[in-house]
Amino acid sequence: MRRWTGAIAATGLVAVLAACTGGGGISIPTNIPTTIPTSITITLPTVPTQTQTQTQTQTQTQTETRTETRTETVTTTATARPSTVTVTSTATATAAPQPEPTSAGLPVWAWVVLGILLLAVIGLIAWLIQRTRVRAAWDQRLTAARQTATWVEDSLVPEVMSKATVGEAAATWRAAGPRLLAVDQELHNLSTTAYDPERGAAAEQLRARLRHLVNVVGADTAADAETGVDQMRARRAAIQTARTELRNYLSATSTHN
Repeated sequence: MRRWTGAIAATGLVAVLAACTGGGGISIPTNIPTTIPTSITITLPTVPTQTQTQTQTQTQTQTETRTETRTETVTTTATARPSTVTVTSTATATAAPQPEPTSAGLPVWAWVVLGILLLAVIGLIAWLIQRTRVRAAWDQRLTAARQTATWVEDSLVPEVMSKATVGEAAATWRAAGPRLLAVDQELHNLSTTAYDPERGAAAEQLRARLRHLVNVVGADTAADAETGVDQMRARRAAIQTARTELRNYLSATSTHN
């Protein structure tokens, strides 16, 4: 306001001086006093245009200030509300995963029982597998013994009986002695280690028939055997009977293999 008052006073002073020097022939004194009496009152005309402009400027300034203040207040309020919601959501999410502990699951004794049952099942499976293997091995051994008995009846005995002399027949028979003893021992072991009575009886019956054939052939090839015709025919008839029994038994029991 002081700046505007000074400007208005200067403007009025310039206007008065201009009026004085315009066309009236008024002379300005050369000696201007250095001091102006304070009692002189100068009335300056008002300038409506400048005052109106000033009012408009102040109004615009106040309006702009109010607009900026309102804008800032709205922005602050909008920003503060999401932050409050975010804080509340975080507190809720943090407090949610805290349920009370429950006693879910099996008790210890139940797990112990399940472990024992599992071990029992595993042991049973292992035992069945082992039993199957033992039976398979036993059957294979019996099959091999049956093959040896078939060889004795079908090949060895006819070859011995076809020799021209008793000495040649005895030599051939003695050469097969170790194999005959081995098959006899194997059948004895099979009869005592069979996994069921039927199998054990089958091994024992095969052994008895094979031993009977071996005994009659051995008697025929002995060095002190009588060389009479009747005695020779009797020994050969016994050999033939023993072969027939063994062959029939092998044929009848082939389904056990």
